[in-house]
Amino acid sequence: MDRRQLIKLISLATGSALVIPLSSSLLVACKQVKKQEDLAYTLQFFNNEDFSLIKDLVDVILPKTDSPSATDVGVHQMIDTILGSVYTSEEQQSFNEKFSNLKTYLANSENYSQALQALLTSSEGSVKIAQTAFLDLKQQTVLYFLSTKEIGTTYLNYLPVPGEYKACIALEEVNGKAWAL
Repeated sequence: MDRRQLIKLISLATGSALVIPLSSSLLVACKQVKKQEDLAYTLQFFNNEDFSLIKDLVDVILPKTDSPSATDVGVHQMIDTILGSVYTSEEQQSFNEKFSNLKTYLANSENYSQALQALLTSSEGSVKIAQTAFLDLKQQTVLYFLSTKEIGTTYLNYLPVPGEYKACIALEEVNGKAWAL
């Protein structure tokens, strides 16, 4: 399965019920999130070790292919910023509880990709919280990736001032690309 199919499937699976709350968190943020070099970036929610894990995980979710990886467009920094400046303390605590389960699950893994694939296919009750944490992270990663300027303007169709609404058009009319959010 290639990246485009994966993004389409994840987008369909998450549905608008999940996109609306996540997108509203982007709208509520008080400051614009701009990608910086990691050395110049000031952590707002994670410690260095957890931030490094988030960086690795978002690149497993969306690795570099013909388009940039999640970290290339600053998704890891956006997750840290949103968690640190938009989430309430209760939401932060809930995220931390789930994320600590995911960290415990991945503690002895050398290959995150294989470990996460095993996690997603596992039916053990003991890993349900880790599964939820990974699915939440996956949804945030895809949403923030698709909402970056680089992806929206270079890899998706982007129209800053919308024109006439056309309900049914051929994909060829839009260069075979999906529309940016």
